Amino acid sequence: MRRQSLKLLTSLAYAKGAYTVAIEFGSTARSAQLLLDTGSSALAVLSHAYDGAADTYLRGTTLAQRVEYGQGAWAGPVLRSTVAFGTGEHARRVDDGMFALIETAASNFRDADGILGLAFGGLDHARDLVSYLAEQGRSPQLTWPWPFDLTSEAGRAEFDALLHQQPRASVQPLFTALEAEGVVADMFSLLIRRALVHVLDDSASDAALAADPLNRGLLILGGGEECAQLYSGKLQDIRVLHELYYNVQLIAVQVADRPRIPAPALQQQYQAHYASNAIIDSGCSFLVLEKSVYDAVLVDLAQHDASLVPLIERFQQTMTQQQGIPNQAIDPRDWPDLRFYLESPGGEETVLVCRPAHYWQRNALRAGQSWFLLMSQLPDWPQQSILGLPLMSGHYCIFHRRADADGVVRMATASDVDI
Repeated sequence: MRRQSLKLLTSLAYAKGAYTVAIEFGSTARSAQLLLDTGSSALAVLSHAYDGAADTYLRGTTLAQRVEYGQGAWAGPVLRSTVAFGTGEHARRVDDGMFALIETAASNFRDADGILGLAFGGLDHARDLVSYLAEQGRSPQLTWPWPFDLTSEAGRAEFDALLHQQPRASVQPLFTALEAEGVVADMFSLLIRRALVHVLDDSASDAALAADPLNRGLLILGGGEECAQLYSGKLQDIRVLHELYYNVQLIAVQVADRPRIPAPALQQQYQAHYASNAIIDSGCSFLVLEKSVYDAVLVDLAQHDASLVPLIERFQQTMTQQQGIPNQAIDPRDWPDLRFYLESPGGEETVLVCRPAHYWQRNALRAGQSWFLLMSQLPDWPQQSILGLPLMSGHYCIFHRRADADGVVRMATASDVDI
């Protein structure tokens, strides 16, 4: 099959704080909206969107997956079946796709139906339960139908203990399968408008939200640089340091014309598992800054204008109730640009600018409300910043996985084109 880039429409309407793409599973070809996540590699679908019992193509395995995120987790059996996506000339199907069928708290995905990881294959692993299933006298020795009850805390703890005793096994991510079969080149691109769903009417359905141009984006599998109509200006290159996540080196952050704030190196004890002091993560709605950097940014915002930090504190109080603050409380003209200095492939610096409208997003999640999208380092997290959708907002982002050593992420200003 001749390689060509595949253009797929994405939307903020379902996950609300991340983009999704429509994927069809099995013989029923029911469509599921899956969250696009460059911070993971797994393909997983929730049981409400996929009925394994109705899929005549389904094949079970001896594998089970459990994945933890910063604020959530999911688990389930690994299955094999057809996985299809796209329309017309951009339609493709993988006949032997591997994915997990999962149960998890609905809040992890909001109205999305699962997750599509776009990171490297080394993150997509499972545990092989064949010996355990044999000991239990299960025949056939498959994890489907699912034999575990994870509805209670005790059940989850027991399952976790069992899982850690089983040997690891690799699962081939969907994007890796496409590249390995020669369907697409080893790169993809994302057109990102904003970080949180744009809402003008709180009663709007997901379909109505999906029709809003500000909630629409693109995923281009196997290409991106050739789509010159989707971006303007020079492509800026950021070096990817490791085939784990999209690990990058954050050098410094600058608030307006204040002195640069150096980003500390990742602690030595976390090098093996986290690789660098920052990652580019499309599955994160916030810019999560290492604590010392975040604290220094707040100090500099106060130096820029003493009225700014009290507004952030006001938002943080309402955020606990999943509420923003009124749009009229925030005038983007009062807020400065934030500059992020990152290592380029040549060892120099690439500067990305995060505009006030991208870290203070209007009509976000609810009509008439604004959300502040900078956040301090997560509890028990290493000295690593998570560069999520606010930094990608207004950009066209090309993830060229092996353009330079382990890869490069190229970003340019997104064009204002209808999609």
